[in-house]
Amino acid sequence: MSDVAFAEWFVDEIMPEMHPIPRRELMRVECLRNTKSARAYLKHFGFEVTSDQGQVMSLFWLLGPNLFEIEPFKAIFEDRETPAETRVNALWDADDAAWHRAEVNCDDRYWHPRLVSGNVLGLKVYSDMTKAELDAPIDEDETDPWSQFHDND
Repeated sequence: MSDVAFAEWFVDEIMPEMHPIPRRELMRVECLRNTKSARAYLKHFGFEVTSDQGQVMSLFWLLGPNLFEIEPFKAIFEDRETPAETRVNALWDADDAAWHRAEVNCDDRYWHPRLVSGNVLGLKVYSDMTKAELDAPIDEDETDPWSQFHDND
């Protein structure tokens, strides 16, 4: 499933039921942009199955897109020896203290990795890019990824 299709599925099918407040407050297009951008983290940490990605994306929307930096979540994200489905369950099973720590340390800049210097994906941040780099398509697979999203609220 493409990143755009994943974002549309998640925002249109999952968010109204599981995350109605951010879905309503941010509106569809912003939720699509956040979801599409943050999906790169899921792939980076080895979550390849769409259903697993959807579960982890739900945690991002609940606890913050920088969840992978907060213990014990960090250890779970980085454990490549354990199957992804088992790691998804472990993320959801973290204790209340971990959930609280994640909520308190939420950093919304992580919805868009290029806003974070030294991001885990190794992407060059916008502030370090030249005008030529900023003018060129950042995502070679999509010349204008945001034009594909339209608000139908």
